[in-house]
Amino acid sequence: MKARLWIALVALALGAASPSLAQDEGFEIKKVEKLHLDDVYPSPDGKHDVELYMRALTRYGEPIEQLRSRDLVIRDGDERIDPEDVTLESLSETHRGMTAVIAIDTSRTMKGEPFKRAKAAAIEFLDDLESTDKVAVVAFSDEAREVVRFSASRASARVELEGLEVDSESLSTALYDGVYKAIEMIRVGEKLPRRSFVIVFSDGKDAGSNRSLEQVIEFSRATEVRPPALIFSIGYARFGGEGLAVLRELAEKTGGDFLQATSTIHLSSFFNEIWRQMMKSYVVRFPSTMDGEDHQVEIAVDEVADTRTVRYPDLPTDLWPYFGVAGGVLALALIALLLARGRGAGRLVIIGGPRSGDVVEVKGSKLSIGALEDNDVVLASDTVSRYHAAIHRKGRNVEIEDLNSVNGTFVNGIQVRSATSPLRPGDKIRIADVDMEYQR
Repeated sequence: MKARLWIALVALALGAASPSLAQDEGFEIKKVEKLHLDDVYPSPDGKHDVELYMRALTRYGEPIEQLRSRDLVIRDGDERIDPEDVTLESLSETHRGMTAVIAIDTSRTMKGEPFKRAKAAAIEFLDDLESTDKVAVVAFSDEAREVVRFSASRASARVELEGLEVDSESLSTALYDGVYKAIEMIRVGEKLPRRSFVIVFSDGKDAGSNRSLEQVIEFSRATEVRPPALIFSIGYARFGGEGLAVLRELAEKTGGDFLQATSTIHLSSFFNEIWRQMMKSYVVRFPSTMDGEDHQVEIAVDEVADTRTVRYPDLPTDLWPYFGVAGGVLALALIALLLARGRGAGRLVIIGGPRSGDVVEVKGSKLSIGALEDNDVVLASDTVSRYHAAIHRKGRNVEIEDLNSVNGTFVNGIQVRSATSPLRPGDKIRIADVDMEYQR
């Protein structure tokens, strides 16, 4: 019991010393030994923010989970980004999805168990994908062809994969054309998740392609208008492994990974490893200056670093903070104005005639007085005109207007004629045979 407690304390101490280290139930410390900065791009919402995709892996390619923003050291040119300004989520947490193309060798050398297991692994991979993920399938032998498009349903994609057969009459393996076709589907696809990659499975070297290795690698790279397409290659060394070197180069030069299958029994686990690498990769976001210049972005975790150079767009200075302050001032002024308008600008106290003793608050911009029911203040008297007078409120000032009444409107004994008359607290108002007093 004491030994277990001692081990636990040591593990906790090590974890506290290095906050970016993840531990499992067996106290195995997982250190980041491979770091891939796959993609850097301006935020798609037009803000002065940068987003990037990164993979943090162990020596054996296992994703490191539960990293935090303070575990990262990010430099944008000469500037070190404050961890407080960094947001960090796994791709699965963002629910953005990913774009995957499976490129399968259907040349006749694949005939038999290798091809059956490759199809089974691809179908299992298909079943693991989320609804936000997009997947397509390319087959290549003498030539490359689309088997499943991104628009196909998962059910129809499964049917197409199950029905895929080896081309028993093929004389060559157009490996480069197959991978190029897979990348091309990503490039011309519409509304696809930015996180994109190709999984290629083959047992031989290229023969008969119209495209070259260099063209494929160049086509996979990111530009100002397109994201990178990583290539994960699975090589099956069936005939001495002549094509393995090329498959490895495809992966390494495009930012993906190479997996060598000495047996096809483990193909499903290889596909699953690729799926986990991508789903457990991270989306990082931080503010920057969109100045139209090239920026070298570096990210480091546990003393392992990777860099990528990207040109930011030239966006105007973000004035929203200033607009926000000005908007706040205007909002406060508007609220104050509304509150002021909502408060009464005094009151009319009826001191003689119909409704004697009633008190009427002066609110709004206008208060109509007359004998008809649609007036604000209704005075049921035969001497009061239908629309007799009106009280006008202009800010804190209050005026009264006679509306061509028969029996007139008087303020302190003086008749109101063509113009309005200002009202002051204590003024006596007479409307026909009704007496009022204006009070504040």
